[in-house]
Order: sequence, then structure tokens, then C-alpha cells
Amino acid sequence: MNDLGFLIFVAAIGLLWSRTMRYTVWFLAAEGLILSLMVWTSSPLTWLTFLVGLATLAIKTGLIPGLIHRLMRTLPAEFRQDYPLPLWAYAIAVLVILAVGHVIHLLAPTGIIEHVLLFFYALSTIHVGLVMIVARRHLLAQIASLVAIENGLVVLAVSLAGALPTFVELGMLVDLGIAITLMVWMSHLFHHEYQTTDVVALQRLRG
Repeated sequence: MNDLGFLIFVAAIGLLWSRTMRYTVWFLAAEGLILSLMVWTSSPLTWLTFLVGLATLAIKTGLIPGLIHRLMRTLPAEFRQDYPLPLWAYAIAVLVILAVGHVIHLLAPTGIIEHVLLFFYALSTIHVGLVMIVARRHLLAQIASLVAIENGLVVLAVSLAGALPTFVELGMLVDLGIAITLMVWMSHLFHHEYQTTDVVALQRLRG
């Protein structure tokens, strides 16, 4: 399971590094596939866990990357890449990842962490997603950041409790699917109205 957590973290780093939306779609799909494998291996495989893993695969490997890819294909070529990431974003990403070690040191005596290495990968993934939200300017990159953070939260829950209750996992999947569908639709309207994918242009909406 630690290996799967490491792959989730690597995919998050890939999202931070990548400017091309096509690569962003692939990294998100990879995270969805890895999370499905984690669902199937983190607890004894029953028909219920199999269905949860299958739902994770369908939503996080199929639906969400598919919606982002479909919107990306409708954009002109010049809008299929994000702006270069500022150097300070990489520096902050390194600092917050290093800070996770301090968090583990503080929480270790409480016994709340069941899988220390998995906790490190999960919290680092969440931090990288937060850095992306601050540093990235492309609409689709912002959506990918939110999905990456949610993926990190799922792994974090596994590192603390061993596995999430089934109803919680299904609820999160449904909520995420609906939220991302609405965000992709709103992104399409935003680009149609303002002819840009730069979230900085949202400042124009201030009253």
C-alpha cells in the first residue's frame, strides 16, 4: 500500500510540473487507477469493496479526466497550456513537503497514524495540491488541483484508519463527480464569455 501511496504522490508532482493539459488528464487518470487499486487492496476484497473500487475507477479514471479532456479539446491550441509555474511555487512545494516530517513527529506519540509512510505521501499530496491552487492560473489546472487534494484526503484517511467506511467513500465519489461536472461546465461558460482560461481574469467580475 505504501507503494501505491508513493505513486499517488508522484502523480501529484507530475500535475504540479506539467503545463500541458493533455498530461494533466493522464496524471489524473493515473491517480484514479491507483486509488482503485488501493481500495481493492487496503481491506479484504468483498463484493462491496469491489463495487467501491469500480465506482472509483469509473469516476476518477473515466468521468473526471474524460470531462476535462473533452473541454480541453474544444479549446483553441493556445489555451491548452498553462503559464509557466513561478520558481517560488517549487520552493514552497519543497518546504511544505519537508514540513510533513515535523507533523509526523508531533502526531507520532498520539498513535493516530497507522501507516507513517502512507501518511507522509498523503499529506504531501494535499500540500502539493494547495500549492497548485495558489500558483496555477489555468481553469482546468485549478480543477485538477482540487481533485488531487481530494485524492490525497482519501489516502490520508486510509493512513489513519486503515480504510474509510463504505458509505463515506461512495458519498465522496458522488459529491466529487457532481462538483467536477459543474466546474467543467462553468469553465466552458467562462471561456466562452471571456475568451480566456486564466483565473486571474475573474477579477473582472468584481462589483
